[in-house]
Amino acid sequence: MALLTDVSFVAGGVTGVFDVEEVVDLLRDEKAQDICVIYVPPELKYVNYLVIVTGRSTRHIQAMAAYIKWMVSGFHM
Repeated sequence: MALLTDVSFVAGGVTGVFDVEEVVDLLRDEKAQDICVIYVPPELKYVNYLVIVTGRSTRHIQAMAAYIKWMVSGFHM
């Protein structure tokens, strides 16, 4: 079991960043397991949510991270 880390969301959603629902949908499309979305209090101004998922293997986690980064970078358009 591995964790998806090191993903920053810089384009997309209503507020200029990906909506958490969009991220969860993308992760579901990639067969992510045990998706956990944690709301972060507004006192921490650099992030609104923390999304933690597990996958089938390290390779699966790396592929999900690469896919999310690719979607964020705008190359999918």
